[in-house]
Amino acid sequence: MKKFLEKIKSILKNGRGAILALFILELCLTFFITPNRYDDEWFLAQVASGTSILSFAASRYTSWTSRLLLEIAECIVLKTSKYLWILIESLMFALLGYSISRIFIKKEERAQNNIMLVFMMLLYPFNAMNGSGWATTTIVYMWPLATCLFALIPIRKIWDGEKIKIWEYPLYTISLIYAGNQEQTAAILCGSYILFTLLMIIKNKKIHPYMIIQSLVIIASLIFILTCPGNYVRKSEETLNLFQDFGMLTFLDKISLGITSTMGIIIKKRNLVYTTLSLLVAIYLWTTYKEKTIRVVSIIPFLSICLLGITTSVTNTLFPYFGSFREFITEERIMLTAANSNNLANAVPLIFASANFICLGVSILLIFKNLKNNIAILVYLVGLASKIIIGFSPTVFSSAERSTIFFEFAMIIVILLIWQEFTKKTDKNDKKILKRTEIVIKTFGILQYLNILICILLTQK
Repeated sequence: MKKFLEKIKSILKNGRGAILALFILELCLTFFITPNRYDDEWFLAQVASGTSILSFAASRYTSWTSRLLLEIAECIVLKTSKYLWILIESLMFALLGYSISRIFIKKEERAQNNIMLVFMMLLYPFNAMNGSGWATTTIVYMWPLATCLFALIPIRKIWDGEKIKIWEYPLYTISLIYAGNQEQTAAILCGSYILFTLLMIIKNKKIHPYMIIQSLVIIASLIFILTCPGNYVRKSEETLNLFQDFGMLTFLDKISLGITSTMGIIIKKRNLVYTTLSLLVAIYLWTTYKEKTIRVVSIIPFLSICLLGITTSVTNTLFPYFGSFREFITEERIMLTAANSNNLANAVPLIFASANFICLGVSILLIFKNLKNNIAILVYLVGLASKIIIGFSPTVFSSAERSTIFFEFAMIIVILLIWQEFTKKTDKNDKKILKRTEIVIKTFGILQYLNILICILLTQK
C-alpha cells in the first residue's frame, strides 16, 4: 500500500496533479449534461437515419462545410454514447491545461504555477459552449483549441533544443490535422508555424525538418478550407438569413465590425477573463511605475469593463447615460461605414474598442519591457486577431460568444505569463499585493465554476 501511494505521489508531482484536477473538474460539469438539443439534436437525427457517416460527410462537403473531421467526430461520438463525449471533453480540457503548462511554464516552476493555471482556466465561461448544442460547440471550438495548443508544443521543444520522442510525432501531426479543420485554429497554426520557421532559420541558420512538415500540412488544411464548395454555399445562406447587408461591406468595414463586435460581446457578457486580465495589468503597472501616463493607460481597460459591465446596476442609477452608451456600443450592427462616417457618433464604438485593445497591448509591452522575445504580446495579438477575423463572416453576431474562446484563452495565457513575472518581484509590499491578487483570482475562478455548475443543473433535464 505504501509503495502504491508513493507511486501515485510521484505521478502527480511537478504539477501533474493540477492537470488531473482539470480533468476531474470538467468531468463533474459535463456529467450532468445530455447533448441532445439544437445542433446536437440534428446530428443525432442524422446518425439515427442510417446514412453512412462517409456519405453524410461527402454531402456536407458540397453543400455546407469543410469541417468534415469535426462533424465525423461528432457523428461517431453521438452514435456511441453521451458518456464518450463526456470522457473526451474532460480529456480535452485536461489536454488544454497540459499544453498551456508545457509551452508557457518552465519545468522547475510547474508544481507551483500549474495550481494557479487551474483557477485561471476556471475563469472561462464554459456555458458559452452550449451556443449551438454542447457536443457540437465543444467539438468545433474546445477540441480544436486543445489540439491546436498541443500541436504547438513541437515549436517549444525545437526552439529549446529538446528532443521529440518518435511516438510523439504522429500525435502532434494528428492534433494539427484535427485543429486545422477549424478555420480559426487553422489560421493560428499556420501563422505560428510559418513565423517560427522563419525565426528559427534566422536564429540557427537551419530548420528542423518537422517544422517544414507541420507547416506544409497546415497550409494544405487551409487550402482545403478555402476551396471547399460547401463553405461558399453556407456563406450565401447565412448572409441571406443572418446578415443581408454583409455583401455590401468593404474590407475595412469588416475589420471595423470585427473590432467593435469583439468589444461589444466583452461588455455585454461582462467577460470575467477580460476583467481579470485588465485588473492584473493595472495592479502590476501601478506597483511598478509611478508615471501618471503609464498608470492612466493601464487602468483604462479595467475602468471600461467595470463602468459598462460589472457595476452597471449602480452606474446606470447614478449616471443613466452610461447605460445608454453601453447599449450603443453593444448593438449588433455595423457601427461605422463610408455611408454614415459623416456622423462622428458612429465612430465612437470603434474608437472606444480600439483604445481599450491598444491600452492592453501597450500595458503588456510595459510589463515585459521589450518587444523582442515578448511571447505575451504575440499571444495577445494572435488571440485578438482570431476574434477580429470573425468580422469577415456573416455569423459575426450569431456565433459571437462561442467564437471568442480563442481570444479568451489567449488572455488566460497572458494572465499566466504576467503572474509568473509578478512572482519574480522581491519587494515585501509587492509580495503582499501578490497574495491578495492570488486570492482574488482564485475566488473568481471558484465562483465562475459554481456559476456554470448551477447553470447546467438548472437548464438540463
